[in-house]
Amino acid sequence: MMGVGTLTKLTATQILDGLHAAILAEMQAATDYHSHSQAATNAEMSEALATLGDVEREHALRLAKRIAALGGSPPSDQPAPQPTGATLAEWLAHDLGREQWAIVEYARMVAGIVDDEETAELMAELLRDEIRHARWLKSALRRLGDG
Repeated sequence: MMGVGTLTKLTATQILDGLHAAILAEMQAATDYHSHSQAATNAEMSEALATLGDVEREHALRLAKRIAALGGSPPSDQPAPQPTGATLAEWLAHDLGREQWAIVEYARMVAGIVDDEETAELMAELLRDEIRHARWLKSALRRLGDG
């Protein structure tokens, strides 16, 4: 095992950088999930994607508050939807890749935040949501026969 017993402590700058990357990802996810929701032809899938978009928007708001509390400046521009494929399965696969990125990055932050319990707890809460999102996306892809 690599690094067993070695403490990797994030600096205040690294924490703010991580929060900034997280908020940008959350804002993009919210935009894309809502775009996918509007384009989905299945009502159940549309509703589920809209719900994911709402959760990601709430994540972005919570991150913005934390960034401001730490003296940073959260981004203010809402991103445009990103083209992610031609089919629902391609959209979901792209979304799953983003959720997997968030899981890895948020876990890294939780592990490395030593002196800021509030930020560590926020990232742990968001991490739990991202794991749930990834599980749902994997299940949806299996149902579509493309996972």
